[in-house]
Amino acid sequence: MNARVSPMRSIETLAPFRHSPENHAAIPAKIEGSLPDWLRGEVVRTCPAIFETNGWRAQHWFDGLGLIYSFRIGDSTIDFRSRLLDSETARDARRGKATLGSFGTPTSRPLLRRVFEPIPRISDNTNVNIVRLGPELVAMTEGDRQMVIDDETLAAVRPVAYSKDGLSRAIMTAHPHFDFERSKVVNVATAFGVVGVISVYEHAPAARERILVGSWQTKRVPYVHTFGLTPRHAILVAQPYDVTPTKMLWSSMGYIDHFEWRPGAGTRLVVIDRSGGRVREHIADSFFCFHTVNAFERGDEVVLDLLAYPNADIMTSLRTDRMIAALPELRPSLIRIVMRPGAERATVEKLSDVGFEFPSINYKRVVGRPYRFAYGASDGYVAGGAYASAIVKIDIETKGSTSFSDGTHIFGEPLFVSRPGGDGEDDGVLLTVGSSQDSESSALAVIDARTMELVARASVSSSIPLGFHGSFVRKE
Repeated sequence: MNARVSPMRSIETLAPFRHSPENHAAIPAKIEGSLPDWLRGEVVRTCPAIFETNGWRAQHWFDGLGLIYSFRIGDSTIDFRSRLLDSETARDARRGKATLGSFGTPTSRPLLRRVFEPIPRISDNTNVNIVRLGPELVAMTEGDRQMVIDDETLAAVRPVAYSKDGLSRAIMTAHPHFDFERSKVVNVATAFGVVGVISVYEHAPAARERILVGSWQTKRVPYVHTFGLTPRHAILVAQPYDVTPTKMLWSSMGYIDHFEWRPGAGTRLVVIDRSGGRVREHIADSFFCFHTVNAFERGDEVVLDLLAYPNADIMTSLRTDRMIAALPELRPSLIRIVMRPGAERATVEKLSDVGFEFPSINYKRVVGRPYRFAYGASDGYVAGGAYASAIVKIDIETKGSTSFSDGTHIFGEPLFVSRPGGDGEDDGVLLTVGSSQDSESSALAVIDARTMELVARASVSSSIPLGFHGSFVRKE
């Protein structure tokens, strides 16, 4: 793919963002190679798919109207299905309107409505992640609403019915953590008022009553996409890409357009004790982060590994007009931050020279614990101006790395699926969806997580836009 394209083209013409008509009925995928006999279940994902319709246009990648799709893996078969997300935001857009607050696209609310509703209702375009919460399959975005998805049809059923509480208008992240020992879902929500309040809450997977764990108040609210979790602590990354809450009143701008990059402020690490809500802060040099990789405790130290960009320029790079001109470089650095009680300054160490995004680990085995392997998608330009994509494996102990690439597809997040009864942290496979650069097709790649060799590939004659996150739901 050429590094530059005509600015007159639509983002939907670019290989990673093309989309094909929906497939409500399952269609069989063409399988090359052999599927592991233990791999049974469903890869289910959500992604931004529609960027223009009836005069409405998404101005940021995160605002593309959502598509839910799945690869269902059976006995030597894989079926593919897809369905556009039926949301209030999508219905609004198809009428050429934008009345709900979005990530980076201005609203078209008239002045009088802005006066009586200083902060708009937030988008329900749940195009960032999809996970299972107890009996429900739930699609998420950065907002106050999450959407229940029907397992069979992939249709949006209704918003998740959380109990009325102090978090009802707060913006939840699309990256909940799972505490398997306590059987709890843990997440973070941001509320805007005279000051900002970022709260950690938890609930049982099947429950919808959110229990407050602890909160942190701040005059300038940072952009929080993910957080770290250990058995004893939740860690917020308060990067200096932030906003004064009052600046957002009566505005018609997109949510993120209010934020400013202030590198002189440094990045604050906010450690919240999960047993009593006590808060302590540490400081590090400025960086920008979407995704944490893992966190754990080492004696009295709290260790957080994350993917860091040197600044917040990536946010501008993800605007649709910029992406038409040049696809984004998605290769931040893997760094380790160590926080010690009584030491305000955190120490920072770079763990690898290989940059990547959309991190994955053997989650159930190592989340909140010391670990060795991290995986991700390394997408960006190479010599000659071509856009390249690889799935990478980082050995944190040896600092080595290995990778897989087929030279044809642009791959997104790899999902680690452990082999039942596996004998090691990397005993399993990676499942990743790739968009073809050369044809109207896509593929689910099954990669041996130990050797990084391709085990099988399931191809479909549908273009699937590059998205963000999803889950593998194992068939018991």
